[in-house]
Amino acid sequence: MDEESNSANSETVSATELDMTPSPPTPEGSQLTLTATAAAGSDDNNLSWYGLDPSAPEQAGGYRIHRWNRDTAAYERVAEVTSVVQEFIDAGAQRGTTAFYRVTALATDGTETLPAGDYVITTPVQ
Repeated sequence: MDEESNSANSETVSATELDMTPSPPTPEGSQLTLTATAAAGSDDNNLSWYGLDPSAPEQAGGYRIHRWNRDTAAYERVAEVTSVVQEFIDAGAQRGTTAFYRVTALATDGTETLPAGDYVITTPVQ
């Protein structure tokens, strides 16, 4: 095959790190630590978090889980769970890409803590 026919059958895709990562950085100083992992044997992403002061979980009204949406360029809430839950399985993440997450704790007055952030590379569609 000559070089000309190879280039005629290929597509060029250009991506930069800025195309892949959320534009607003996750603030530092969260009391929470978030861990995101791809679930073995499934398309889901597993999230777990910890780190509040031992007296804080009784005072927390729950947790909010957000996922970065590249189309809207914003973190969007995907779930809200009670204060006794510190894990979430996300089956709605786009496959074959990187999913960025934030989790915040809710105080009983409705205010949120600083977010904890993490990311996971999701498995491609088979």
